[in-house]
Amino acid sequence: MSTKADGFFKRYRYPDWLETHSRVVGAIAEALVAARRGGASKIDRDAVILAAYLHDIGRSPLLAGDPHDHNLLSGLVLAGEGLDPCVELARRHAIYTVLDPELTPRTAEDKLVYVADRRGGQKVESLEERARDTARRNPRYADEIERAIPLAKAIEREVFADVSFGPDELAGKVR
Repeated sequence: MSTKADGFFKRYRYPDWLETHSRVVGAIAEALVAARRGGASKIDRDAVILAAYLHDIGRSPLLAGDPHDHNLLSGLVLAGEGLDPCVELARRHAIYTVLDPELTPRTAEDKLVYVADRRGGQKVESLEERARDTARRNPRYADEIERAIPLAKAIEREVFADVSFGPDELAGKVR
């Protein structure tokens, strides 16, 4: 799936840090999707994986200066690219979306992309480590991020309940 994402990385001129992050989040989503238990709800596997790779397309330097939050801008770009199954997954991925009833992850697909991003920085990290790094880099959102952590942990528990390995094993499952 990253082959399809590669074209977007190039066309939207992803800087190295953004491409690395996007590849980590995509790889986490691939591992989570591959390990889903048989009784888990049906998902659009391809949409989840592609959305995980492209969830931050709104951070492209080509879009610098746009006033939308990056997650909303990502949804707009993906809609414009005709990737409708990925739009909501990207719109709902930011850590603070759990605080907004209009944007909180609702579907299994939304939650998978959300958790993949909660665990993927430049490498696989714990949810808390990733959240606190995000708050450090974005101090104006620090209070919201701290309030979002318990809700994010609940979504993480929900996602891992449908996966054949635990959160502590994630790093070893990501290629």
